[in-house]
Amino acid sequence: MKTKNKAYFPHIDALRAFAVVSVIVFHLNENYLPGGFVGVDVFFVISGFLITGQILNTLKKGQFTFADFYSRRIKRIAPASLIVILITILLSNIFFLPEHNINVGWSAIWSSLSVPNIYFWKFTDTSYFADSNFTQPLLHYWSLGVEEQFYLIWPVVLFFIFPLGKPKFIIAFILACIILSTALAEMLIKQHHSLVYYTLPFRAGELLVGSLLSALLHFRVIKKSLNSDVFFLASIVLLILSCFYITSTDIFPGLLSLMPTLSAALFIWSGFNQSSLLVSFVSQKPVLFIGRVSFSAYLVHWPIFSFYKYGYGSPSVFAEICLLVCVFILAWLNWKFVEEKYRYTALELRPLLNKQLFIPILILVSLALFQILSDGYGARVFSNYYKESLKSVSTEVLRPSSYDYVCQVNEVSQSTLDNTLCILGGNDSSTETLLWGDSNAAHYVGILKKIALIQGWSFRNVAHSACPPVFFNLSSYVSEGRFEECQASIKFVESKLNSFSTIIISSAYPHYLNLKGTYLSDFFNTIRRLRETHSIIIIGSVPVFDSFDKQCKAKSISYPLSDCNYNGSQSRVFYVNEQLKLFSSEYDNVHYISFVDWLCLNGCSPYKHGETIYFDRNHLDVGKTEELYELREKDELFKDILITHLD
Repeated sequence: MKTKNKAYFPHIDALRAFAVVSVIVFHLNENYLPGGFVGVDVFFVISGFLITGQILNTLKKGQFTFADFYSRRIKRIAPASLIVILITILLSNIFFLPEHNINVGWSAIWSSLSVPNIYFWKFTDTSYFADSNFTQPLLHYWSLGVEEQFYLIWPVVLFFIFPLGKPKFIIAFILACIILSTALAEMLIKQHHSLVYYTLPFRAGELLVGSLLSALLHFRVIKKSLNSDVFFLASIVLLILSCFYITSTDIFPGLLSLMPTLSAALFIWSGFNQSSLLVSFVSQKPVLFIGRVSFSAYLVHWPIFSFYKYGYGSPSVFAEICLLVCVFILAWLNWKFVEEKYRYTALELRPLLNKQLFIPILILVSLALFQILSDGYGARVFSNYYKESLKSVSTEVLRPSSYDYVCQVNEVSQSTLDNTLCILGGNDSSTETLLWGDSNAAHYVGILKKIALIQGWSFRNVAHSACPPVFFNLSSYVSEGRFEECQASIKFVESKLNSFSTIIISSAYPHYLNLKGTYLSDFFNTIRRLRETHSIIIIGSVPVFDSFDKQCKAKSISYPLSDCNYNGSQSRVFYVNEQLKLFSSEYDNVHYISFVDWLCLNGCSPYKHGETIYFDRNHLDVGKTEELYELREKDELFKDILITHLD
C-alpha cells in the first residue's frame, strides 16, 4: 500500500530542477556554467528545510519516532543510490584500468556505508575540481554522505532540544550553528581544503540555512503568505549570479557559500505565494518533471560523464547533447522503477533494514572487495588476452615532482635551498646557476641534467607549483587559495637571487596567457629587472596537447574508436616561443633555447621512439626525457649558448 505526502510545493521541485541542471551543466563543461557546482549547496538547503519541517511537525503533534523517520530516509535514498553504485561497479570492471578500478571499489564500499565524503577527504588526493576527477565515478556521492550524516545527527538534536527550549532558543541555536560552521569553513579552507569541502561540520551550516527557514515558519516568526514577487525575482537573480560569479578558484565553501544558500532559502520562502504568476511561470510541467527526477539525475549523471571522459576525453558538442539525453533517460528509469517502487512501501523498520539496506550493502561490498583483491582486474582476472594486451601498451610516466631531485614545492623556503639533491650536473659541490620557475621549468630538469653532466657544469633547481616566476600582477595568474604561498615563494626566491650569477627560467606560458593576455609583458618586465644583475637563459614552451591522456593506449583496449594520436595545431606554442626568442635577441646577457625542434622532429607528438614522454597535456616526464634526449645531435647547439654564458 502506498501513502504519499500531501504537502507538495511545486516551486521546491522547480528549485530542485535548477540545482540539478546547474550541477550537470558544470560537470559536462565547466566553461558553460563556472559556478554550477553551487547546485549542491542549493540541494543542502532544500534538504535541511524539508527534514526540519517534518521533524518539528511530528514533534509538535507528539508523533515523532526515530523508527519512522529513518524508515522514510532509507526508502527515499537507499534503493536509488545503491542501484547506481552496483551498476558503476559492474561497468568499472569492464572499462576502467586496474589501478583505477581498485579506487572505484574502495569508493563503492565507503559510498554504500554512507561515508564517501570521509573516503575522498581522508584516503585520496582527489579534488572535486581536479582535471582527473573522472577517474572517480562515485565522487559526487560525497554530498549524499554529508546529507545522510546530517539525517543521522539532526533528528537526535531536535528531539532533545524541542521539549527543553522555547522557540527563540531553538532558532538562536540553529543560527549559532550556521555561524560557527561557516566561520570554521572560512578559517580552515586554505590549509585543509579537502577536509572543509567534503565533511559535515563545515557543510552543516548550509543544511541549517534551510532548517532555520523551516523553524522560522514553524514557530510563525515569519509567514508563508509573502505577497511580493520582488523577493522571488531577487532570489532567482542571485541564484543565477552564483552560478556565474562563484568559480572553482574561489575560496569555497565559507562565507561565499551564503550567497547561493540564502538565495535558495529566499526562493523557498517567497515561492509559497502560489497565486504569483512568476511562481507559476517557473513551475511549468517540464521543470517540475526535472525536479521530480532530480535525485536520480544527480546520481546517474556523474558516472555517465566519467565513463565517457575516461575513455574519450572531453566530449564534442554533439556528444554533450547525447550525454544529456542519456542522463535524463536513465534518471527517469531509476525514478520510475526504483525510487517510486520502493519509496512508498509499507515495510516496518526491521524488515526494511534487511531488504533495502543490509543485504544490498553486503552484495555491493562483496563485489567491490572482489575487484580490489583481484588487483583491479575484477572479472578480467580470468582473461589472459586482456592482461597481455595491457602489458604490451602500458608505460609508466610520472609528474615532475615525483623525482626526489626535482625540487618542486608549493612554497619555496630555506629548506628547499639547503637540499643538496636539488643540485645537479657535472660539479655538484656548489653552483652559481639556478633553474627557476613553475612545474614547466621543473620538467626540464632531466634534459638539463644530461647536458650539464656532459658539459661539466651544475645547477640548482627550484620550482613552485602553479606559480609563475613573475614580479608583476601575480594575482592575475594564481588562484586565490594559492596566492599567499605563491607570493611568499616569489619573495623568498627574489631575496636569494644574489647567490646566483645565472638564472635559467621557464613557465607555462600558454596557460598564463589564457588567464591574462598580458602575461608575456609581465614576464618580460621580470626578465628586464633580473638582467640588471644576472645572466638569463629563457627556455621556451614545449608543445601542448590539450586532450592528451598518458594511458590512452591502455584504455583503448576497452574503448573502441579511441584516438591516441595527438597532432593538433601548435600555433599558440610557436607564437609564444617566437616572442621569447625576439625578446632575448634584444639583450646581450639574455639567451633563448628551445626543445621544440627535438620534440617535433617528425611532427609534434607526446611520444618519442615509441615511448610516452609526457605526464599530462603540457608536462614532460623528467626521467623519460633524460633517457631519450639525443645529445649527439644537440650538444653543440646548447654548448655554444650555455658554456659561453656560464663562463
